[in-house]
Amino acid sequence: MVKASSFIIALAAMVAYSCASAPASPSTSGEDEGSSGTLAGGALVAGLLLDSKVARRVPARKPRAILAIASPRVLGKAIGMGVLEEKGYPTWRLSRSEALSDVIKVRIGFSARLPEGGAERQSGMLSIPAPRGDGKRELSWIVFLKGTEHQRDRVPSRKGANETAMMDAAAALGYAVWAPDYAGMGDAEGAQEYCVPESMAASALDGLAAARAYLAGRDDEYAESGRLYVMGYSQGGMATMASLKAAADGDIAVPGLRIVAGYPLGAPLDLMPGIPFLADDGATVERPDFAALLAIGWSRAYPESIKLDDILSERAVESVVPLFDGSRDADELLWAIAEALGRKEGEVRADDLYAPGYRAAIAGDPSSSAFYAAQSRARLDRWAPPRGLRLVLAASPSDELVPFENSVRARDWILAADAEADVSLVRLESQSHGLAAVEGLLYALIDMDTIERGETI
Repeated sequence: MVKASSFIIALAAMVAYSCASAPASPSTSGEDEGSSGTLAGGALVAGLLLDSKVARRVPARKPRAILAIASPRVLGKAIGMGVLEEKGYPTWRLSRSEALSDVIKVRIGFSARLPEGGAERQSGMLSIPAPRGDGKRELSWIVFLKGTEHQRDRVPSRKGANETAMMDAAAALGYAVWAPDYAGMGDAEGAQEYCVPESMAASALDGLAAARAYLAGRDDEYAESGRLYVMGYSQGGMATMASLKAAADGDIAVPGLRIVAGYPLGAPLDLMPGIPFLADDGATVERPDFAALLAIGWSRAYPESIKLDDILSERAVESVVPLFDGSRDADELLWAIAEALGRKEGEVRADDLYAPGYRAAIAGDPSSSAFYAAQSRARLDRWAPPRGLRLVLAASPSDELVPFENSVRARDWILAADAEADVSLVRLESQSHGLAAVEGLLYALIDMDTIERGETI
């Protein structure tokens, strides 16, 4: 859930790299390649490819340079390396750095179902290794789900997205990488449906259907292996678990693909731990930007049952909600929210932000609040994956934003449901939520690449 700028802090070169991809070659100049999206009865149908545009080509030397810089000695100055070294990172890094391809980046416009019914236009980025020119490339899919970002345009389909370096590295290794922007971000209009599992799963899997349609249109150059991996950190880890559940439960089909493994990393699988503080009106709301955005997003996703006026104070609805227009980053929002509520930054209280009726419900009967009840029903630490799906949970016990117990509870719930389940919990060594992102995503990439190459884990 942390603002993703800290994600790259362990390797400063990644920031420069994500803004410095090469422009498209003349043969992929970014012209609109047309639309295969159609309307049914005047309404969008979920999962359609609406349009595609080749954005740019990333030469292999760029991800190769990142791997060269990301030596254990350099990374070890910022993140814990013990888990990665045990996983074989030093050997993997050297052995795979010479096998990288150029990457083609394709902006995808697609239709995604909405929890409130209907569908909307959304966007995302497809990253694929460049064609070989000597036959088809067989690709396995990675759905890569981003962490929290307040700014509408700091998303995979635009330049400057924080996880771009990791997405490009995965594509350069030979994977088709699909990364959605989520509802309310990128091309999508309206408020961000923040941390709503049903919404994030739709962005991931309806967008995957559209990305697959694009790849099918290039069947002279590419073929699918039929294997699918899903990974993400923080909000992206929650989106990962939501997507795995939606696909495994049959809510959103992924025909022709088998989910091999999922990696919910640093994931807020239960949004409820901070709720008890609301019983104390004077308690400080540590991250009022996240708190307000949750209320805004869930009320947009479920407008019939969740009303913003029932959650936020009248002053917050009038002066705080308009701040979430997608133009401000976390630092700007935290300052502006405090000013709007007449507080100093870091001193916003529960009674400033939340409506009296909501605070009373939380203190007395939380289940009487539609907002609380919806989040409780959507808890993802109470879902067990089917047999045959490898699940790797990873989080740092030192995480200051997402309690480590989120991942512990999920692991324990799964094993209680099926003692033979293929689930593991990796204790990341990095000392903060942001730094653990680098460690966790590298771990996941090594793990899936090891599976893909048929090696023993």
